[in-house]
Amino acid sequence: MLHWAYSRPEVREVLNGASLCYPDGIAAAKLAGWELGKDVERVSGPSFILKACEQGISKGWRHFFLGGKPGVAEELAKTLAERYPGLQVVGTCCPPFRDMSDAEIEALCQELQEKKVDLLWVALGGPRQEIWMHRYLGRIPVPVMLGVGAAFDFHTSHQSWAPKWVRAIGMEWLWRLCTGGKRVFVRNVICVSHVACRLLLAAIGRIKYLFIKHAVPQSRKIKCGVNASCDGMPCSSSTPYCPYFEDMQKK
Repeated sequence: MLHWAYSRPEVREVLNGASLCYPDGIAAAKLAGWELGKDVERVSGPSFILKACEQGISKGWRHFFLGGKPGVAEELAKTLAERYPGLQVVGTCCPPFRDMSDAEIEALCQELQEKKVDLLWVALGGPRQEIWMHRYLGRIPVPVMLGVGAAFDFHTSHQSWAPKWVRAIGMEWLWRLCTGGKRVFVRNVICVSHVACRLLLAAIGRIKYLFIKHAVPQSRKIKCGVNASCDGMPCSSSTPYCPYFEDMQKK
């Protein structure tokens, strides 16, 4: 998703407009951690859906699965119901691989409203699922919509989900690269290469920040007077230098 966010402004707008964005990949978690200056835990969509199903039983959450190939959502509902007795899966839908018509959206909205859905799980693949949720935000009558990518296929064994130890060391992307077939391989090579370059640039920026922070004598650290917490150093780890620092030095 980082690849699409960097290369397509409309996807970036969609993500910025979301109520919650969780770092599904190790690269997103690392970049977020460097930006915030603290460790950020990766939140995997396939793992998240299992946790929500487990914890939602006692809360009475009503789930609806939308996406996947024909029959996959129904298979997922059956699989999870067997795994978590008491789980309420109130419906499934396999939308066409095109923009849904107004009549189709209206029928879906009516079904969701009648079944009082709490969580709508959307598995259309990125960035299509994010764009879909953004487009119908406010029109779809559910409290929460969540995009989970290939989670439906993983939990129904239509695709191979990386072993737990592979996920733990942040190498799930490599597992998918090797097991996902030609289409996934080509797509992931492009995405991984792009994101790897972004990670490298972020790492260089971080190193430059630390170097400036420790190399500049205290006597040369000039407060900019704009930011109350400014100490003459970069305002964040992602910025190579304070935007006001050079101007103040020239003065």
